[in-house]
Amino acid sequence: MTSEKLNAEQSARAREIEALVLKRLLSVGQKNLADALGLSESTISRWKDGDIERWCKVIALLELKLVPSNAECHPPGYIQALKTLAELGLQAEGKRPGPIGWD
Repeated sequence: MTSEKLNAEQSARAREIEALVLKRLLSVGQKNLADALGLSESTISRWKDGDIERWCKVIALLELKLVPSNAECHPPGYIQALKTLAELGLQAEGKRPGPIGWD
């Protein structure tokens, strides 16, 4: 990386990551997270005053992704291959002859 500052794309990604973290924190609960980590609930609350935002920027700068544990991540080439196959299948469906008289 040549710059310490986030570009517009990285800033947007950092905000998306932060939103995801805060949403999950809300669903899990500060108290539950604090208990699981052996911390006070006030420590978790203080994280929301800048620490979470800072770490989300780090994740964006390092060009990492943060996704829910049930998400499946695949390489771009695999996704492109699936798109190509789907497009070919749709094209073939359009060329399919109509129903036969006895259907």
